[in-house]
Amino acid sequence: MNKTSKRILKAFGCVLALPAVFYMPFVVADAVKKYDDECEYLMILGCNIIGEDTPSKQLVDRMDRAVEYLYSHQNTLAVACGGCFRSKQTVSEAEIIKKYLVNKGINENRILLEDKSTTTYENFQFALRIIREHSGNSTNNTRIAFLTSDYHIFRSGIIAKQSGIGNVLKVSATTHGKSVKSYIREYFVGYDFGYRLLKNMRK
Repeated sequence: MNKTSKRILKAFGCVLALPAVFYMPFVVADAVKKYDDECEYLMILGCNIIGEDTPSKQLVDRMDRAVEYLYSHQNTLAVACGGCFRSKQTVSEAEIIKKYLVNKGINENRILLEDKSTTTYENFQFALRIIREHSGNSTNNTRIAFLTSDYHIFRSGIIAKQSGIGNVLKVSATTHGKSVKSYIREYFVGYDFGYRLLKNMRK
C-alpha cells in the first residue's frame, strides 16, 4: 500500500469513527447508569496524580466509591491498580489508593496491589494475573468487577472483554468537577477506536 493510500485510509478511518454520532452515545448511556454489580474481586482503576503523590479529584471520587462499596460488600477483595510513571510522581497509584482505603477503615488484608501498569489495558492485564494467582481460579470462574469513573465505564468495559473477562461486572463512580473535559477526552478516544476497527477490517 503506497503513502497516498495510507493517508486516504487514515482519513477515512477518522470519518468512520464519527464519535459524536456513534461512540459518544454509548459512553453517555453507560455513564448515566449506576452500576453496582456484586463481585469477589473489585479492580479499582487508577487515575491522574498531581505532583509527587496527590490524588486528582477524579481519583478521590473513585476511592470514595470504593470505600462505600467495600463497606457494603464485606467479602469483596479490592485490587488497587496503577503504577508510578509520571515525571514528578514518587508513589504508585496503587499505593495511594491502598493508603486512602486503609485510612477510611478498610482492612489492608482485603487489598491487593497492582502497581506496574501505565494504561487501562495494563490495569486489566496485570490485575487479572494477580487475581488468578490469588484465587487459584480462572478468570471465567471468578466474579471480577472493575470500578472507574462514570465517563470511563464504556471504554473500560470494552477493554475488559478484550482482556478475557466473559462476564463483565462494573461499579461506577460519579464524576464531580471537570466532567466536560473528561467527556471531551473520550470523544477523541472514539476516533482511535474507529481507526483501529477500520485497520483490522483491512487485514
